[in-house]
Amino acid sequence: MIGGIFFICRLFPLILCLLPVILYLPLLVWASANLCSQFYLSAQCRDKKKEGILLTFDDGPHPEITPTVLKILEKYDQKAIFFCIGKNIEKYPEILRKIKQGGHQIGNHSYTHSHFFALFRTRKVIRELQKTNALIQEITGEENKLFRPPHGVTNPNIGRAVNALKMRVIGWSIRTFDTSSSPPKILKKMKKAQAGDIILLHDTQSNTPSILEQYFFEKNNTQKQKKN
Repeated sequence: MIGGIFFICRLFPLILCLLPVILYLPLLVWASANLCSQFYLSAQCRDKKKEGILLTFDDGPHPEITPTVLKILEKYDQKAIFFCIGKNIEKYPEILRKIKQGGHQIGNHSYTHSHFFALFRTRKVIRELQKTNALIQEITGEENKLFRPPHGVTNPNIGRAVNALKMRVIGWSIRTFDTSSSPPKILKKMKKAQAGDIILLHDTQSNTPSILEQYFFEKNNTQKQKKN
């Protein structure tokens, strides 16, 4: 009994030393997974001007879905930001031009969108961003400074790369989980949006056009009813 107490007393200073690390680790994990934590980098997660709801689309351009999304946005006179993957830009440069011609903004969503992006060293992150920025400039004729990290993950390496290239990071205030949720659930989240909100969608999901069409249709009807 006495020996056990003595052993615990000897371990106590070590426990005290490790306690801050144990408590700090969950914070680091949370900050890494939460783009809008502002922990590793500065990210805009709401439209400060609050002039309206900002739609953003990740992972394109897609050869079929992106053009359909563009037609719906034009139909309802809406503008958006498309965060494009470099390797998809290489495959479909004409669609990137259509995005630009439609008056929309284009952002960098890395070159590969690798599942291991968060494990890349700073130099590799910089190369990914530079390669995609070069493609955007070559096709649109304009320099790009907008960036959204793949999977919304951040860490010190990504933060250093962003600062080195002076990129402007755009997050979101409403994540629809449209890659896994049902259309009714996605629409429910979109309808909660208020002026200043930034909505995250993907122009690679087959149901995105129909959800977008229904969202605008119902929104317009609601606005007409209020006027009447």
